[in-house]
Amino acid sequence: MKIHVAAAFRTSIFISLSLFFGCGGSASDDVTFIGGDDAEETPGVPTSNPTPGSVPPPAGGRVWTIQEILDEPRTGGAGGAASCGGELGFRRCVCAESVRPSLRYRPALAECNGNAAAVLDGEYLNAFSIVVRDSQNRDRFPAAGSGFGGCSTALADSESPPNSCSAFKVQEKIEIAGGTAIVHCFGASGYSSIFSDVVRVTIKNSDDPFSSDDDIDRLCLVSGSAPLN
Repeated sequence: MKIHVAAAFRTSIFISLSLFFGCGGSASDDVTFIGGDDAEETPGVPTSNPTPGSVPPPAGGRVWTIQEILDEPRTGGAGGAASCGGELGFRRCVCAESVRPSLRYRPALAECNGNAAAVLDGEYLNAFSIVVRDSQNRDRFPAAGSGFGGCSTALADSESPPNSCSAFKVQEKIEIAGGTAIVHCFGASGYSSIFSDVVRVTIKNSDDPFSSDDDIDRLCLVSGSAPLN
């Protein structure tokens, strides 16, 4: 997966390309769940090259820059037990007001072509993967047949489709703050209709291909269109 490197505390942000490997030399942000939150993950294929300012902000919607996020006061809760959600039999997630500041979510980031993004650091810096999910617990959206990402119905509906087939999966990573934080760019704006039902993120901290009980954190968002932390 391609990754850009950006200096954290300068007015100008310099981004260069390099390769990112995590968890023993491999990393994935494609979490394909078949039958529940703990199904196996499959590596995805990044397809975008974010260009700051290339996408105009939607009406009434702010587009952040990396530097603005770094300059903003850090907020966040103390973590705790998962006590929100749980509808339709889904596992509960940590409530938005309690989500630790190691996850920062923004509905639009210039360096992600105006798409939604999550910044991970601290205990989440080396997370295996992150996806957003909607109230139907989907991490594959739009549905197969929409043509999203240029994917055919067969490819989007396959067992292990590339990340580009789903806006809820990470398309690109940007390393910032001297390598102490990673920006994960999703496939659509948080202000878009595609993200209108986004309610949470799931972070897989590590991956064991021989286990169905991986270390997964389920964290509530305010909404797909609202910033968090």
